[in-house]
Amino acid sequence: MMGDKFFPKFNLYDQIGYLLVGSIALIVFIFDLYLLDKRFMFPKLTTSNFIVWLIIAYFLGHIFQAIANVFIKEDKNNFSDSEKEILNRAKEYFKAEKQSLHELYSLCYMISSAKDITGQIQSFNAYYSLYRGWSIIFTLESSFLLILMVMNWFNIKNFILFILSLMITILFIRRMRRFYNYSRSKTLQTFLILSKNIFQL
Repeated sequence: MMGDKFFPKFNLYDQIGYLLVGSIALIVFIFDLYLLDKRFMFPKLTTSNFIVWLIIAYFLGHIFQAIANVFIKEDKNNFSDSEKEILNRAKEYFKAEKQSLHELYSLCYMISSAKDITGQIQSFNAYYSLYRGWSIIFTLESSFLLILMVMNWFNIKNFILFILSLMITILFIRRMRRFYNYSRSKTLQTFLILSKNIFQL
C-alpha cells in the first residue's frame, strides 16, 4: 500500500520536470533561430502536431537531465556537524558501522521518502532536478550568445541578451543548490523524528 502511494507521486513529479525542461529547451532553440534569422527552419506549432512536439519536449528533457548528471556534481560527502550527528544516529539505527556518510544518507533517504506524508522531500527533489536542467540549458545559451556577440563584433542587442542569460543561469544554479540543501535537510530531519519514535518504543 505504501508503495502504491509513493511511486505515482514520485513519477508525476519526474515526468512534469522532464516536460518543463524540454519545453524551455525548445523555446530557447526557437528564440535562437529568430536571432539567426532562420525561423523558417522550424515548423509551426499547430493543434495537429502538438502531441509530436510534446514528445520531443519530453525527450529533450531527458537529454538535458542526462547532461546535467555528467556536468553537475554535488559534494555528497560534505555534511555539517549537525548533519553528521544525525548520520551517526543512523549508523546506530541501521547497525552499519562500515558505511560511508553518503551511504548512510542514502539509507536515511529511503526511509524518509517512504514516510514523507507531506511530500516535501519529493517536491524539493523535483525542484532541484528542474533547476538543474534549466541551468544547463541557459549555460549553453549563454555560451551561444557569447559566440554570437564575438562574431558580430559586440552587437549591443546580443550583449544585453548574453547578460540576461548569464544572470538567469546564475539564478538557476543558486536555486538548484538551495533546493538540494532543502531536500537533504528535510530528509535528515524526517529520519531523526522517525528514529526517535522507534527508539522510544
